[in-house]
Amino acid sequence: MPDRKPLRLGIIGLGQAASHIIQEIRGAGDCPWILVAAADPRPHAREAFKAEFGGEVFADAAELCRNASVDAVYIATPQWMHLAHTVAAAESGRHIICEKPLALALADCDAMVAAAARCGVKLMAGHTHSFDAPIRTIQKLVTSGQYGRLHALNSWNFNEFNHRSRLPSELAATRGPLFNQGPHQIDIIRQIAGGMVRSVRASTFIDGVTGIEGGYMAHLEFENGVAATAVYDGRALFDTAELFWWRGEGGQPRDPALAARRRRNFLALAKLPPDEREARLAAEKEEGRYGAIGPGSPKYGGEVEDRKQPFFGLLVASLENATIRQSPDGLYLYTENGREEIVLAQEQRGRLAELNELYDSITQDRAPFHSGAWGTATLEVCFGILESAKRHQDVPMQRQVPSY
Repeated sequence: MPDRKPLRLGIIGLGQAASHIIQEIRGAGDCPWILVAAADPRPHAREAFKAEFGGEVFADAAELCRNASVDAVYIATPQWMHLAHTVAAAESGRHIICEKPLALALADCDAMVAAAARCGVKLMAGHTHSFDAPIRTIQKLVTSGQYGRLHALNSWNFNEFNHRSRLPSELAATRGPLFNQGPHQIDIIRQIAGGMVRSVRASTFIDGVTGIEGGYMAHLEFENGVAATAVYDGRALFDTAELFWWRGEGGQPRDPALAARRRRNFLALAKLPPDEREARLAAEKEEGRYGAIGPGSPKYGGEVEDRKQPFFGLLVASLENATIRQSPDGLYLYTENGREEIVLAQEQRGRLAELNELYDSITQDRAPFHSGAWGTATLEVCFGILESAKRHQDVPMQRQVPSY
């Protein structure tokens, strides 16, 4: 890879997402970004960032955006802050990656896209799993036409999302997994199937432990005739990792007892008085935020051993002349000749791949693939799931954009 002049990145929000961003940048040998600034209301997080990177730190996000040393920002704040922080960054001339979901209202998404266009900056939606090598390879096989046209996609993910360390107000704001994990799942499906969802028919169900949506079942029809199912259940009663060699989202080994352990923890917390329960959950959440644990800690430091390809649940693609699903090291391809494995190299993934996409879009002056319009279209499907569950009927889509 030719030498690339690095650009300067500021992070807004040193929470759990930032811990992953920083870990990936820390371990990358060819990242074209330099971390130069961070904004967070927690003094100890700012102090940790300054000590590790020597960058400038701010309590106020708008102040970071106005700083001339920053070329782009990674917005990793709570979803209800995304609009204000995106507008502040755009009006200061900073390019933007915004964590998923882009926002919690389609009108906010529209305002974010408009602000970026008005100010002439790149806005990229942070959808990490569509950069995974197996997902991109399935898309290439579909678009090549080598195995005929795509008929259907089925994506099923069962895990313990609702019982992770998350405050009830945060879980309620994202309607459980729908607006938090849904953008990953819908983004993957849209990317492979062509992007243009015609309509959504769906149901949701409540998690009895948290009293918030625990999952959803959706049927998507695409303009090109592809049909897809998206199923998500975050109640920790079954883990689809059991079906794919006990691998986690990042391809790391996954503890078979993890989901049950987290569900038991939540059941115990549910018996506590509300104030004490909130305090316990806040303390658990803080353990995963940047600055609460030092660089090199077992949780966020170092490279994972025995890493395979990443998984976001069970994904099966049905083409005219083949069926495809993931294997630990790539893909299984089923044809008239039987099953063969396509082994894929370990490539840049997740937030590091996002940062490379933003870098290329800036230096090549082109729109990022995961643009604000793309993120809005993905989120429209998530809202369609919620609306269909309420109305018990198909919901047409109006903001879709193509993937190829």
